[in-house]
Amino acid sequence: MSYRSGRSLQRAVSNVSLSVKPGEALGIVGESGSGKSSVALAALRYLPKHTEVEASALQFLGRDLRTLSTEELRRLRGDRISAVYQHPGSALNPSLTIGRQITETIVRHRNAGQKDAARQAADLLRRVRVADPERMLRLYPHELSGGMQQRANIAIAIALDPALLILDEPTTALDASVQSEIIAILEELRRSHQTSVLLISHDIDLVKRCCERVAVMQSGAVVESGNANALFEEPRHSYTQMLVRSIPTLAYTKRDGLLAEPGASHSDSIKPAEHISTVERLREPVLLCKDIRQSFGGHPVLHGIDLRIGAGETYGLIGESGSGKSTLARIVTGLQAPVAGTVELLGQAAAARVERRKPVERRNVQMVFQSPDRTLNPRQRIGTILGRSLHRLAGLSRSARTQRVAELLQSVRLSTAFAERRPGALSGGQRQRAAIARAFSGTPKLVVLDEPTSALDVSVQATVLNLLNDLQRRDDTAYLFISHDLRVVRYMADRIGVLYRGRLVEEGSSDQIFQGPNHPYTAMLLAADNAGIDSASPFSPAPEGISDKGCAFAGRCPLAQPTCLEAAPPRSVIAEGHIIRCWQHANFASS
Repeated sequence: MSYRSGRSLQRAVSNVSLSVKPGEALGIVGESGSGKSSVALAALRYLPKHTEVEASALQFLGRDLRTLSTEELRRLRGDRISAVYQHPGSALNPSLTIGRQITETIVRHRNAGQKDAARQAADLLRRVRVADPERMLRLYPHELSGGMQQRANIAIAIALDPALLILDEPTTALDASVQSEIIAILEELRRSHQTSVLLISHDIDLVKRCCERVAVMQSGAVVESGNANALFEEPRHSYTQMLVRSIPTLAYTKRDGLLAEPGASHSDSIKPAEHISTVERLREPVLLCKDIRQSFGGHPVLHGIDLRIGAGETYGLIGESGSGKSTLARIVTGLQAPVAGTVELLGQAAAARVERRKPVERRNVQMVFQSPDRTLNPRQRIGTILGRSLHRLAGLSRSARTQRVAELLQSVRLSTAFAERRPGALSGGQRQRAAIARAFSGTPKLVVLDEPTSALDVSVQATVLNLLNDLQRRDDTAYLFISHDLRVVRYMADRIGVLYRGRLVEEGSSDQIFQGPNHPYTAMLLAADNAGIDSASPFSPAPEGISDKGCAFAGRCPLAQPTCLEAAPPRSVIAEGHIIRCWQHANFASS
């Protein structure tokens, strides 16, 4: 497969042969640009006009896709072949209700009436484990969390019981418990309807949990394939070995060494990181949050959050979508004002809004977002973007900026030539490194990192994580690190806070959180990341009981007692620095 650019052809995929049996799941892994999505687009015949495809066979259920007319392809898509993409919000029409978007698929392909289609739509939402499908049918996409949006997309994709379901990075932006639910949904589909699955993902752990077979792609070619578990346990190709070494594990932290990066030797990848845990030393606080509360439309989102981050420390914040992680990040950076509580920076109370903060406060707190595509001006060159930050945050003159821009680029492992490029000419990992360079342009004391690697391939993720640790050691910078990836948090964080429905239910060192004992909600997250949640699990996300007075988790907790519904749990000190708010732990700890 080749893409035409002017008069030249650029090869994207070479000699790739893949087959998927009924009810089988095949995973495709590899870096950005390896050709994974091109293979999926070829199967859907969604390739642009300037694409040339050379293939001895491109068949689906015995039919040659290359010979089908546009109308025949339209009938095939959605009916026998469906797809679910990475960004659930982008795949849904913001102007239509979820019910309308599901029913139009049924009406178009099955000639059903609106009433019958609405009934089928509700049944589909039940299949993807939506507790109140009738209510969700009336909602618009922006009224749903990312996990619920993705369930709606899956409901649309499976509405007609397709023979093949193509999933292109379907769980990248979802937390561990929602990922496990979606994995369970796919397993049920395969068992009950013999649906074949083609899963494209950079998440090797997800592929291991979902797929029997896997193909590893590099530079448009399949370099290794076979049984998923066997291949990742004992990879033979050097590229696959590098991918496996790039993945953090729950037993590996930054104190154990660097993560493997492309082009690095094995000895380099395991070199000690020489990072001393800040938990073992007293450091002056860079950030203090005191009794932070937030509400939207009268609905409480954060409930009395207290937070402390010391200089040079990484504080990991974990929790499901909608738990309030990003809201807290915006309050810390001054992008949003709380309804109550204070934020202190370096011992001084900071204004609630960034516009009212002093220049030194704005310089000392910077933020790196999940998607650099939305934070880097596509019309400006990288050098101009960095130069503007240097002018506003560091007060550098025009003559001094050129040298400092070069230094910033080198600090994030980009050549000085990148100063002349625009964001569109950079890969996703390169754009994120440019965003990090901008955040460090004023030598901040605190950087808020909101899902900074969730959209990156594992090898690029490794480069970014190693880079962040290098910069932290150099400048003694504190990080508030928000992520749904528990393995990344385990690798990066010195201390961890667990947020559930706006409440900090557990806090402790990284070792304390991952070794336990734990709050039941933390146990649910860890179980989801380790082995997945099936429908029989007592921790499986379910309709939540609403308790104004008691524990917010009581409606989902298998250990809940009457006391849990009557009063908020106390603050229990399990060990030095390890705090759990749970009635079950209150009997065994001193508050």
